[in-house]
Amino acid sequence: MARQVFLVFLLLSIIFLAPAFAQEIKKISIFPFEIYSKDDSSAIKESLYKKLSEELKKEKRVKVVSAGAFLRDKTKVDQKGAISAGKSLGVDFVVLGSLTQFGETLSVDAQIIDVRAANALPPVSIQGKGFDNIGLVVAQLKTEILVRMGLIEKIFKIEIKGNKKIEAAAIIQQIKSKEGKPFFKADITDDIKTIYKMGLFLDVSAATTSTPEGKIITFTILEKGLITDIQIKGNKALDKDDIQEVLTIKTRESLNQEKIKADIEKIKTLYDGKGYYNAEITDSVEQDGEKDFRVVFDIKENDRVYIKSITFEGNEAYSSKELRGMMSTSEHGFLSFMTDSGLLKRDQLKQDIGKITSYYFNNGFINSRVGEPEITYDKKWIYIKIRIKEGKRFKFGKIIISGDLLQKSRDELFASLKIKEGENYNREEIIKDIDLLTQACNDEGYAYADINPKVDTREKEQLVDVDFQIIKGELVYINRIGISGNTVTRDKIIRRQLDVVEGDLYSSSKLKNSYGNLNRLRYFEEVDFQTEKGPDKDKMDINIRVKEKNTGMFMVGAGYSANEQAVIMGQIVQNNFLGYGQILSFKASLGSTTNNYELSFTEPWLFDIPLWCKADIWKYTKEYDSYELDTYGAGLTLGYPIWEKVVGYGGYNLSSNDIRDVNEATASPLIIEQARFGERITSAMTFTLARDTRDDYMFPTKGSNASVSVMYAGSPLGGNVNLVKYSAGASAYWPLFWDMVFVTKGRMGYLQNTDEDASRLPVYERYVLGGISTIRGLRYIGTKGSGTADVEGGTTMMVFNIELVFPLIKNAGMKGVVFYDAGNAWNYSGAYRFNDLRQSVGAGIRWYSPIGPLRLEYGYVINRGDLADDAKGRFEFTIGMFM
Repeated sequence: MARQVFLVFLLLSIIFLAPAFAQEIKKISIFPFEIYSKDDSSAIKESLYKKLSEELKKEKRVKVVSAGAFLRDKTKVDQKGAISAGKSLGVDFVVLGSLTQFGETLSVDAQIIDVRAANALPPVSIQGKGFDNIGLVVAQLKTEILVRMGLIEKIFKIEIKGNKKIEAAAIIQQIKSKEGKPFFKADITDDIKTIYKMGLFLDVSAATTSTPEGKIITFTILEKGLITDIQIKGNKALDKDDIQEVLTIKTRESLNQEKIKADIEKIKTLYDGKGYYNAEITDSVEQDGEKDFRVVFDIKENDRVYIKSITFEGNEAYSSKELRGMMSTSEHGFLSFMTDSGLLKRDQLKQDIGKITSYYFNNGFINSRVGEPEITYDKKWIYIKIRIKEGKRFKFGKIIISGDLLQKSRDELFASLKIKEGENYNREEIIKDIDLLTQACNDEGYAYADINPKVDTREKEQLVDVDFQIIKGELVYINRIGISGNTVTRDKIIRRQLDVVEGDLYSSSKLKNSYGNLNRLRYFEEVDFQTEKGPDKDKMDINIRVKEKNTGMFMVGAGYSANEQAVIMGQIVQNNFLGYGQILSFKASLGSTTNNYELSFTEPWLFDIPLWCKADIWKYTKEYDSYELDTYGAGLTLGYPIWEKVVGYGGYNLSSNDIRDVNEATASPLIIEQARFGERITSAMTFTLARDTRDDYMFPTKGSNASVSVMYAGSPLGGNVNLVKYSAGASAYWPLFWDMVFVTKGRMGYLQNTDEDASRLPVYERYVLGGISTIRGLRYIGTKGSGTADVEGGTTMMVFNIELVFPLIKNAGMKGVVFYDAGNAWNYSGAYRFNDLRQSVGAGIRWYSPIGPLRLEYGYVINRGDLADDAKGRFEFTIGMFM
């Protein structure tokens, strides 16, 4: 009986309660939209109807009823007709409207008719871009239809309550719910989680309110307190500032435990980099007032841990000592406390593994594997083990060049390759040869050439055959050369430094040379070349962007040298006068023994051709031990490129020279006799051949500079000085490791007297060495007068300098130098005595400072010969003058 009563009760529950829980299903019918488009309107109409129907069918509370005959009816349906049709179809709502295309813009205007109420609901207007995005337009249209039908609500307003420090906009920006968008209850849960993840709040809750305009969502938050202070305790090896620099938490920000955990790891990484791998970092948060906090990082550094051993396993071709020598990471040594050697730096160790891997690949071990380092450590030491699988060593087999032909013959290309048959396989050399062949193609105009190295491995013979397949592509011409950023320098000044012009065949070598030419001008802080495809496939545009730098200098300085002693110097120079690339310079120096004034103007491109021209006037006074020399004059020099980097110069100088104020008690007979000649006029022409391949005129790192010259004075040029002066000099620069540069310099000179009277050969034209530009640490090196201290100078001269230049403070451009100088001057016709050289060694610094180039160098004398000068060495110092 009880069972029957229960079944009756269950049945009644289903009958009477089910409607209360059932969702009311709304029936809707979509009528054809009017299409206003230049495209196929029938296809658009059908596509729009199909997509909108499919979207609405996804909604469980909606049943889409086919419009039937209305789909085929071409007659436009108005509101009255839609209500009538809807009743006959038995639907609750009818949707109709239009789609209009304006270029790429689509505009959909829809009207929803409430059939039962016999009225139109508020219209819907949606816009989109292009028919490819019609799906997005339809999805938005569906949402708006459901809102109008009352099946979903819109979000009318989002409110944030409880925030005092955090802006409401910053919170709303993070959440999914947005004003004007449909309301979904599931989004509220997600939004609460999102606000929590911001890490700024202790509590977050949400409430919703329904209004005629839509839902109002209110998020109530409880903010965390602010960090008022960050303390770091226990740090000795690291500065507090260094630690604070890596912290992400800041004062006056909300407390965030996730950030604090991340900052502990950052501090740990800092200590690892200094060798404190056992450092312990903990944090504590202390209350500061009612809501705010103080964060304290407690550090226990413990002892520094060094690398005890680096061992290898599986290496047979190379010893462990050889492999360790390739690594920057090293074991603990005697000087580790000074050099930080023996510390584990993981990035450095990773690079070392790469070096060893490359070394094996570049020495024939094509199947070698270098494993990840196994690192173990205890309280005092670190132990590193590296496992290596070498495999067999392979050599190069057949090497061929195939594919397209170039103007350069196959034999020439083959001879230029770095890899050779029978040598150990070397991956790095293959890459270099690919670059070499690519450049060969580029230099013939094939800008998009592709070199495909086909590598065939013969395992049994342990040989690797390489076939460089050339696909040169089409010839490419330079279409346009654009220049930007030159606010001072004229376009033509830049263009004349380029080895290419518009219309030329593309050449990577010429572009590289052009880049170097612009950098050597020292007009620009930055020079950037960019290439891009031109209007046609065989055209390329080159865009040159420069950033100007100040080329004018006003310099005041002081100096000291063995020859000139103390001197005050000043110079005003503009190296890019009015943006035309001209140099205007005035220099003056006032010293205890020397006064010098010089005004010069240089035009590198006279008449817009590469004709170098310099005009200068000068006045020079030099006080010697027993006399004074007064000189003034003017000169004009022209130079023109003869071949590649070789330039020929021709110049004319006219000068007046007067030896006066002679102390006959101490002066040599030659000085006394030449003073009696009175004013001497030198009218001379000088011819020079020079070749300069240096990459920089101020601080060269590679290349060379060589010159030979002949100066002739006498008939038919006029004047009363007759002589011929021969000079030759060369310098070479070799880049080394660690940005060091090895420099060698050498100069020789020979002075020939063409006057009938040998005593008339001017003493001021003779060679006197010593000082910062020849032999540092010594002064007045040359032939002396009999029974006097006067250095009369020699008719032959030879000087050598060897230098090692290295960076001291790289970012500041300061360099150090160590040097060896040797040389002498003799009074023998054509005599050069290598066993009679004055010598010095020393060191110094060089710096291109804000007020100009600076040199401070000390020369220590190791061979003074018969010089009366007994100083062990001297400082040589100049500032404000070029080196």
